[in-house]
Amino acid sequence: MFAQPETLIERHDIATACAIGLELTIPILVDDMENNADRVYNGWPERLYVLSTAGCVVYQGGKGPYGFDPEALHDFLQKYLYPSTD
Repeated sequence: MFAQPETLIERHDIATACAIGLELTIPILVDDMENNADRVYNGWPERLYVLSTAGCVVYQGGKGPYGFDPEALHDFLQKYLYPSTD
């Protein structure tokens, strides 16, 4: 359990520790101390997003906890990253 961070550096350190502990292999982004990304994307309590390399939202999951659907995200990523050539 981590204490509530009081600085952006503390927030970054916690995010890094979580990424290491979860063995994440994808980039992570850390919101600023005013939680502006949370406000813009309405991410609370949890929500899954995928952004394109141009910074556009290409996937927006439902609000958690009931709309939190990692399997739907997985299916989207499979189609998005590996489109069928049929």
